[in-house]
Amino acid sequence: MADRGPLVRTGVLLPLFLLIVTTVYLAAAFDIRTQFSGDGEMSPRSMPILIAMLMYVALAIVFVGEFRKPTPDGPLRNLLRPLLVIVATGGYIFLFRPIGYSLATLAFTSALFLIFRFQTSKPHLFALYALGVTAVFYGLFAGIFGVRLPTLTQGFF
Repeated sequence: MADRGPLVRTGVLLPLFLLIVTTVYLAAAFDIRTQFSGDGEMSPRSMPILIAMLMYVALAIVFVGEFRKPTPDGPLRNLLRPLLVIVATGGYIFLFRPIGYSLATLAFTSALFLIFRFQTSKPHLFALYALGVTAVFYGLFAGIFGVRLPTLTQGFF
């Protein structure tokens, strides 16, 4: 397939989309209110801001590499996994409050594992890892950062 313009290639469009999503994510991180006070203290917004900054660095590296060495575009089916990740993330955002953190995160983690075919041939490990990821992030946000995460009952009342 012939090269498209430098900004219309799949190697640039997906990182450009992720740059926009990261910017929205960073803006939302600044809206997180904290109950902690003090100078230099970790707050619930510290991790999202750090993640956004790391994403900016990673995207800068991708952009520099993409513009230094133009390559022919691959077939559009190579965009299927990134598109599925975007759909899964949208579903996660949509379901987070109505069904609560635990179910939404478990479903999101499971969807990502399926998209990337992680341990799909071993259902017991698949379930163990999905539950483990959900528990680790719950411990991080609820336990360490003190973020009140939505529960299933909060979505209905």
